[in-house]
Amino acid sequence: MAGIEKGEQAFRTITEAAELLDVPAHVLRFWEGKFPQLRPLKRAGGRRHYRPEDMALLRGIRALLQEDGYQLKGVQKVLKEQGVAFVRTRGAGTQPDVLPPVTADPEILALGAAARGPVYPLSPQSVQEGPTPVEAMTAAENLPAANQDLLLAALEKLERADAILTAVAAFQRRSY
Repeated sequence: MAGIEKGEQAFRTITEAAELLDVPAHVLRFWEGKFPQLRPLKRAGGRRHYRPEDMALLRGIRALLQEDGYQLKGVQKVLKEQGVAFVRTRGAGTQPDVLPPVTADPEILALGAAARGPVYPLSPQSVQEGPTPVEAMTAAENLPAANQDLLLAALEKLERADAILTAVAAFQRRSY
């Protein structure tokens, strides 16, 4: 930013906030419409000024969307169920102990990757110790070789799907 450096407790204009968060100003205006908890001060001429608590909330929203993989509905649900303090804490770079519960509800599953729970490695090469997931399943279930082949084929398809989804998510992050 050009000009005088502001302290952490200073109010920020929309341009300054956008630069600090590395998002376009129109995205901040869009978020204001989607998250009623985000209410910057509006001065003469409708100019927005973000307070330090607004900045913390913006950082939390950005982290949930871009780092944790939530979609807008997912962040709205987190704000509603966990509260503004939770999201502000997430924006401060710390992970609170309480995470949104994961259920089998299809609406919840549609909210984004973070709502689906932890990500486990798909390929046997990424597992350092112990049997591969297929070996563990076949040993426990005593499956015939044909079923083992089906499981390996399904695992390969899942790995390809994971690679595609990762590429799409990376592309979507760049488009903001």
